[in-house]
Amino acid sequence: MDILSKPVLPADHRIHYGPNDSQFGDLWLPVKPSSPPPVIVFIHGGWWKSAYDLGYAGYLCDALKRAGIAMWSLEYRRVGSTGGGWPTTFQDVAAGFEYLKEVSKKYPLDLSRVYTMGHSAGGHLAFWLAGRFHIDPHSELSQPPPGIPLRGAIALAGAVGLQLTIRLSGYGMFAHDRSEVIELMGGGPERFADRYRNGDPASLLPLAAPQLLVQGSQDDQIPPDLPSEWVKLAHQRGSTASAHIIPGADHFDIIDPDSKAWPSVMESIRTMIRV
Repeated sequence: MDILSKPVLPADHRIHYGPNDSQFGDLWLPVKPSSPPPVIVFIHGGWWKSAYDLGYAGYLCDALKRAGIAMWSLEYRRVGSTGGGWPTTFQDVAAGFEYLKEVSKKYPLDLSRVYTMGHSAGGHLAFWLAGRFHIDPHSELSQPPPGIPLRGAIALAGAVGLQLTIRLSGYGMFAHDRSEVIELMGGGPERFADRYRNGDPASLLPLAAPQLLVQGSQDDQIPPDLPSEWVKLAHQRGSTASAHIIPGADHFDIIDPDSKAWPSVMESIRTMIRV
């Protein structure tokens, strides 16, 4: 059974960070940790569309919880019926991230060890969170300076750069990636240069934390050159980034604890978080 077909696992706690039905996070807590655990703020994928939600990520969150990591898995308004797109998708993810301070008042969390992680389109938002201190103060996305320091940003088969995704998607099997980005942003970069300047993580380099990109060699959703192209661009702009390509893994193997790829994914995560 693939991960999209499995029953949804319930989180330990569901907490709203805003009044909208989609403004909530699922909190997963390690059982009786000896000290407050590190936290991953996780953003699910689905090409930013309302048709997809955070349910499928429960197995990944549960596996990382069992490894001693607290998971704050964010839902957010997405393109379509939930009212997302530019700028609400970005605003929700930023608000959900910052709400972690409120969550930590009730639950023991180590806010000195906070990381972002995203799968697929969520990889874009995870990296954007790490770059938003560069946002133009006149942008619709501008908010007070981030109140929680980041230790790292992890993309699991992530569409981390918007214009990079458009450029690498071409007109073959990845051509749909281009249209998904344009739908999120309301148009292309030639029309909305300011939006891409503030919503594309590549335009916000150097990011506030090191980046790790994990992708399968058989991924049919994300262009295969995207991880190496991101690493090259990040280094050129003074950021720290590395990529781990897992042979034979596809787009969903990377987030499935039952897949053959998972031990390699877990090793990469442990290397960054040191748990």
